[in-house]
Amino acid sequence: MEEIRTTPGNTQEKTAKRSFLLTVLCLFSFVFFGLITVLFLFALLYSGSITDMVLRYAPENSPSRVTVLFYILGGFLLHGLSLAGIIMIWRMRRLGYILFGASAMMIAAYQLYATQISPLTTAFYIALIFSFGFYLKKLK
Repeated sequence: MEEIRTTPGNTQEKTAKRSFLLTVLCLFSFVFFGLITVLFLFALLYSGSITDMVLRYAPENSPSRVTVLFYILGGFLLHGLSLAGIIMIWRMRRLGYILFGASAMMIAAYQLYATQISPLTTAFYIALIFSFGFYLKKLK
């Protein structure tokens, strides 16, 4: 009997290599968005206690319990989506940048309308979007 060996040709995809600065940017963003996501998760689990504290110490300007819950849930979801986008950027996927950029832009847009949040914080989120945008051509 004759044994037929088939070897696939060069069917391997070229994988884009991450630059050192993109690696550092991704690692920083993992830590930043990961910590904020975990903090929002804890706040979501203890939203009743947080609302009670707000009602106790600022009763005249306090939002309702549902409003506080929606703020915390929105922050958790948007920061979690940003973290998921950064994970996809780490894997060199272009969809990750779109996911990260959209969620970070929503966070920044909310912060622009919130008067108690510093414009520097908003500028930081926008700077992260631009920083990852410099590597958009390398993403596939």
